[in-house]
Parts: sequence; C-alpha cells; structure tokens
Amino acid sequence: MKQTSISDNKLYPMYCYFASKDDSEFARFKQDPVYNAILEHVPPQQGADYLKKIFENNELHLSAKDWKYILRNDSIGNPRVFSYNIGKSQLVCSPTTLRYVKVLSDISKLFPKSILMGGVSEIGIGYGGQCRILMHALPIKQYNLVDLPEVLSLAERFLTELEVSGNIRYIDGTHLYHDVPCDLLISNYAFSELVKPVQDIYIEKILRQAKAGYITWNQSALSAGGWSGGYTLEEFLSMIPEAKTLPEEPLTAQGNCIVVWGTK
Repeated sequence: MKQTSISDNKLYPMYCYFASKDDSEFARFKQDPVYNAILEHVPPQQGADYLKKIFENNELHLSAKDWKYILRNDSIGNPRVFSYNIGKSQLVCSPTTLRYVKVLSDISKLFPKSILMGGVSEIGIGYGGQCRILMHALPIKQYNLVDLPEVLSLAERFLTELEVSGNIRYIDGTHLYHDVPCDLLISNYAFSELVKPVQDIYIEKILRQAKAGYITWNQSALSAGGWSGGYTLEEFLSMIPEAKTLPEEPLTAQGNCIVVWGTK
C-alpha cells in the first residue's frame, strides 16, 4: 500500500498500535522517539507563546476546575512538562496541551455558537487530546475522529482511560466510503500532509459536508521534507469558495497559516 501521508510511514502507525495494546508502552508513549517524530515535539517556549495567545483571545474564561480537567491530558503517556507563569501562579503542563487549548480559544472566537453546538469532525487526531478538551468546553453533540486505524486504537484507549463521555465515533480514514456530515471540520497539521487521492476523498466526504472549517496548514513540513503529494495551499483554497487564510499565531514555522470558512 502506498504512503497516504507524512505520518503514514509504517513506523508511526505501528508504534501507535503497539502503545495502545502494551501497558508499559502506553504509560510512556509521549516520549518515544518514533512518536515524537510526528507528535509531542512542541518546544517549551512555544508553549509560553500559546499561553499568551490564549489570554489575548479573551474568549475563554477557564476556571481552576477547568484547568485541572485540561491538565489530566498529561496524566497519561508521560509527556515532557514545563512550568509556566500565570500571574502569581504556576502551571505545569506539556506545550502540546497548551496548543490544544489555544486551538479551543481560536475556535471559540472565530465561529458562531450554532456551529459550536453541532457536530465536529477532526482529521488527524493525535492521541485524542484535542477532542477531549473541546468536548469538555463546548456543547458538541457528536465528535468524529478520522485517522489511520492504528492511531484510532491509541486515541480510543486514551479517551477511555480518562472516561471521556459523549458521542464519539472512530472513523477509519483509509476506508471512507460514506459522507461524514458535520458542522465544524478541524485538522491541525494533518490535511495538508495527505496525498491528493486521499485529500480528494476527504474533500468530497467531509470538508464539503462541513458548514465551517479550521485547518492549520503545515506548509513548513511540506517544504522542508520535500513532500509534494498533496494540493498546494492555492489549489486547496480554490476548491473551498468561502475559505480564507489567517496568520498562524504564534507562527510555528515559516509558511504555515490557518485556513477557515464559516466564521462569524
């Protein structure tokens, strides 16, 4: 089978499946080099930049109880955590978790309440951390997780271990034979890394079914890694008439941006 994306490199999906089944590996998967090549490699300073942006967005009013819930993302997988200052208090967490909260703050700011109360589809799901945080903060009626089956296995174990409730569907993105309607489509650093045939299927079955979208376009990985399997940003924008680009703030790498449609 041909490689479908940058992360579909045999090692990463194989490791995800292994970590989902092996207790000792599940306990440390966020520090494994194979996993870190794809995820959990956000540098600590970027975490501080995310935290600053979260408060600048001024859309979230997270209580101490909310933060306690959010930080449980870091209770599994043994991630690298760092200390951040919030006023006179300190927050100890992984930069990746702060990225998830920053995405939540963006979504809360950009989209109308009617969208936020609907269904969500996420393409490229990591270990399910973004799903967990969004499900806690927003009244989402259904959350569709779309990825490789091995990745779904790890996310399902993570979300089950943390007793995440709600209507969550695990959808094998390699066998997407039906439409996946949703109000909001999310894909961070993932959709842009797919090959065109897979992008075409996702555009037809998911993106064009979505009333709104939030995609972090990972141009830097495409340029640096020589990956040219998918559409260019310009080509993609021409396929989604309402789509526009916003700056990625903080900017994680040169050329990256956020593609949105269906905003307020």
